[in-house]
Amino acid sequence: MDPQTLSTEQWAQVGLALKFLWAAFGSALVAGVSLVTAHAVIPSAVDTNSISGRWLKVRPLFYVVGLAGLAGIGLFLFLAASETDWIREMYPRFWQ
Repeated sequence: MDPQTLSTEQWAQVGLALKFLWAAFGSALVAGVSLVTAHAVIPSAVDTNSISGRWLKVRPLFYVVGLAGLAGIGLFLFLAASETDWIREMYPRFWQ
């Protein structure tokens, strides 16, 4: 079965899905950096006296940002998956 050409509306869906995937990637970067900073960098630096103990008060903020980043990953992946209707329109039967 030969695929049909994409319409303008389908190309718009593809573009929007790609934007959501890039947003999920950005959320993953924010979540990763924030959680590593909160869970590993700050406690280690405080224990070695590289930074003052006041940074331990900032740790919960990094955790909140990290958890928001994780929620953002899930949200953006869900939104990207919802923009893939054009695949079912182009290939009505999966195994064909």
